[in-house]
Amino acid sequence: MRRFVGPGFQKAFTGLGMVGVLLLMGSAPTPQAPLSEGVQVPVVLDGVRYEPEEFNRIHADLRRRGVALCYTFSRDGTFHAFSAREACDEFFWKEWGQPRGLPFKSSNPPSTWVPFRVRIEGNWVWVEPLGEPDASPPPSSRDSEEIASLQLCPPPDPYWSLNWEHILCQGSGLAVLPQAMLADLRQISGPCAGNWNDCISSAQAASGIYQLILWEHINFQGEYLRIPGGWTAPDLRAFNWNDRASSLYAQP
Repeated sequence: MRRFVGPGFQKAFTGLGMVGVLLLMGSAPTPQAPLSEGVQVPVVLDGVRYEPEEFNRIHADLRRRGVALCYTFSRDGTFHAFSAREACDEFFWKEWGQPRGLPFKSSNPPSTWVPFRVRIEGNWVWVEPLGEPDASPPPSSRDSEEIASLQLCPPPDPYWSLNWEHILCQGSGLAVLPQAMLADLRQISGPCAGNWNDCISSAQAASGIYQLILWEHINFQGEYLRIPGGWTAPDLRAFNWNDRASSLYAQP
């Protein structure tokens, strides 16, 4: 198995620093069937589980009242929403612990491979790490080959957090390093009307960061989605976050 972002790529972009860089990772579009408005999976809102239709009705009412939600995931893949930032922060802290990971010490880190597994639930796919990055090559067992055949996105990189214009990690991509704070994706050259605003359909947080946060408005405003380090969201349509992000932060 090959790493998605190789050492040569990282060396070539050493001079770009910690603010991120646009990567062109192919232009073949991925068909995106229209989905109904709102989330497509159950949501635990402030500790209470709601089915998609019920949550979407509640969410619409909250938005009319000016309540912006924070979204994130538990370790078992359950989608959570919070009406208070403090509650969201507390949940994320308890579920994922202190910011951990690999400090950015080198612009040309060694090759690593992260073992992974794929879980399929309903109409969405989740790729999650099984452990810390391993410098050894991936195993060649039959089980790993079967898992690899299901993989729709690359294993998480320890340094680069990746965002794609299409679902299933397809199309042009935006890669950012730890500490990258992009306050206005309209200013980042990209494939959607010339920029990256409202253009991200799948996202992946680097395994060496604490979280990748996507906001619906520029300057880190409005509702936001927190993706824990090492996790991949291959289809943001399921969570009503397709083509919605206008700013982002890769928190180390």
